[in-house]
Amino acid sequence: MDGRTDGARPPGGDYGAPISGEARRPGQAARRATIALGTEAFVLAVDGATPTTIAYRDLSVVSIDHAVGLIAAGEGADAPRWVLERWGAALGPLMTGLRERRLRQRLSDGFVELADEPPLEIVEYALPDALEQGVAHLVLHPWGLIVAPLDERHDWIRMRRAGIGAIDALPAVGGLRIHADDGAAVVEVLRLGAAAARHRASIDALRDSAAVDAGRIVSALAPDVAFVARDRAARALVDGRPVEPGALGDAWPAMEAAVLTQPVFAASYAALAARSPGPDGRWLALAPESPGSAIPRAWFLVRLPGNLVALELVSAGAHATYCFRARPRAGHPGGETDPAAAAATVGTISEALVDARFLREPIALPDARLATPEFRRYRLALAALPSLAAARAAFVARLVHRDEATWSAALDDLVTWHDACRDDTAAWPGRSEQEAAIDAAGARDMDRPPD
Repeated sequence: MDGRTDGARPPGGDYGAPISGEARRPGQAARRATIALGTEAFVLAVDGATPTTIAYRDLSVVSIDHAVGLIAAGEGADAPRWVLERWGAALGPLMTGLRERRLRQRLSDGFVELADEPPLEIVEYALPDALEQGVAHLVLHPWGLIVAPLDERHDWIRMRRAGIGAIDALPAVGGLRIHADDGAAVVEVLRLGAAAARHRASIDALRDSAAVDAGRIVSALAPDVAFVARDRAARALVDGRPVEPGALGDAWPAMEAAVLTQPVFAASYAALAARSPGPDGRWLALAPESPGSAIPRAWFLVRLPGNLVALELVSAGAHATYCFRARPRAGHPGGETDPAAAAATVGTISEALVDARFLREPIALPDARLATPEFRRYRLALAALPSLAAARAAFVARLVHRDEATWSAALDDLVTWHDACRDDTAAWPGRSEQEAAIDAAGARDMDRPPD
């Protein structure tokens, strides 16, 4: 475009017709400008300046006040900002389009894919306990719901479908109060009018679908277990929620055996359990491969000595045992791992697995490998999913399943080292050898390649 805004489409073939108006940086004079929306990014061309291509996910501000818009890209004091003026009737639809495309791109980064139609709904919302209220996009997707405030200063409110509890009608304001499954009020969506009943039915169906999937998976894995025990297991093992033996009672041995069908996993699980403090240091989790699928994903987590928790994903190939820090190393007194810290880390790991669609490489890849072009998809996911970023921050090492003796020796070495380490930035000396063994075996712990 050579710094001119002549209305021509940017090169590349996926941009719509440019929209014309004026733009200026704060404190500068306005100049003629165009914006052309593309599939993954838009091009802002201001007269006399080199055109700027901005991915929608990079928009940190999209706001409108009457006939004036403001957009900013990136974070920090030096993030560029533009004031949009004299765009006429096109300004409102333009800003709406930028917001929606930004949301869709950020959702896609976090493995939430939505159909292009219909447009995303905007609702009023409130968080009574936090005294927060405003306007947000309401997104229902197969794994849960998201309330994404238009005010960029507020975080998204995420609820997995299994975490949705009771829903109360708020007839005085034409709204709904959505509780978490533990009974706490989480979020209110307000002034829905006639759409309140439709939204309630959709959210109820979303929650109930998690229970149906869990019942189907448990019944398929343990059809010979007495119904009462099986039903108890199905109500507990919903969408990756980690469950200890005591919560399953008589159903635990059967569910344990049902997922330990591969000898390598049975052996490594037995070795991990032998190192744990007892039955209260073990968890089992199940989830469908995707909502509505009859294909189960299953994993065990075990509390180990030395401030560690171990993960075995037993439904996706016998490649490695993943070990995580239970609490910051400086706070570990040595010896037994803190039970509460271990339970919290177990929850984080399971949430990350479900949110990342059971991919483990975003958690485990060494920083240098993660930084390569091949894994840009994982970097986007880590930026989009707080649970995945938290699991990666707690990750310590993965131990390859070459043979029982070398695996066991590596595990003991890691436990001893980690028990004594107080530096959260330190890396276990054996990690590079384990990563090399995984590479040599071609044993990439993933279910599909990055884009």
